[in-house]
Amino acid sequence: MLDVNDLHFRRTGGQEFSYHFTLDAGCILAIQGVSGVGKTTLLDLIAGFETPDSGTISWMGEPFLAKAPWERPVTTVFQDDNLFSHLTCLQNVALGIAPSEGHAMTIDAAFESLGIGGLQSRFPGEISGGQQQRVALARALLRDRPVLLLDESFSALDWHTRQDCFDALRDLATSRRMAVLVISHDDRDAAYLGCDVMTLAAPDGNPSQTTR
Repeated sequence: MLDVNDLHFRRTGGQEFSYHFTLDAGCILAIQGVSGVGKTTLLDLIAGFETPDSGTISWMGEPFLAKAPWERPVTTVFQDDNLFSHLTCLQNVALGIAPSEGHAMTIDAAFESLGIGGLQSRFPGEISGGQQQRVALARALLRDRPVLLLDESFSALDWHTRQDCFDALRDLATSRRMAVLVISHDDRDAAYLGCDVMTLAAPDGNPSQTTR
């Protein structure tokens, strides 16, 4: 379980955000709300890119706020700048994944499940923005981290392709017991995923959680 407990954060300009919720392993939570209410801030706090003023974050009862971003049980996929341009798609996906028997086959299977089979030897600049996002998602899904944060990661995809990615995401979240947070401005995403929705409300970012 991902437990975000009485988390408070104040920006330099005085804007305050508060979060309090839990997310079970194997579940997906959609984060919604208008611009500026703290959706990306929440992900930054969990990932370790921002430091809260108070509160705790833990996974399976083990707090990890004191850990550096690379030590946390978290993988983040952003909307942009996910890939290294000088590496092939295969090399990008292989980053951070421990080599093992059948390693290449596992990566190839991830490419196929996300509809990007055959792009392994291409460079990011040679493929579309939507394909780049799916390569970044493949890399995140293959890392051995139980918490996955997706910040508008599907915005460049057409609806049919997005559905395919959501199908793969649901299967992996369930099979690997991952806790997945998805930021999206498209209500169809949460409806298709059939997941809980947490709507952050202005001005203080206090969340209300509903179930679809």
